[in-house]
Amino acid sequence: MRPPRSAEVDPVGAGDAFDAGYLAARLRGASVEDALRQGARCGAGVAGMVGDTAGFPTLAEFEGG
Repeated sequence: MRPPRSAEVDPVGAGDAFDAGYLAARLRGASVEDALRQGARCGAGVAGMVGDTAGFPTLAEFEGG
């Protein structure tokens, strides 16, 4: 699995976003691999925006893969 590409703008909150994405996916029944992928997407999204939550996906975006 390759991590998503992201132009790093502000890494603040990226680790927390990864954790949240991973845990949310696992709690919804995702496999470990799929949960890691979701966590990476969430962390990359946050790192690509200024601030610690601006790039975090909405629930609809999260569920849409």
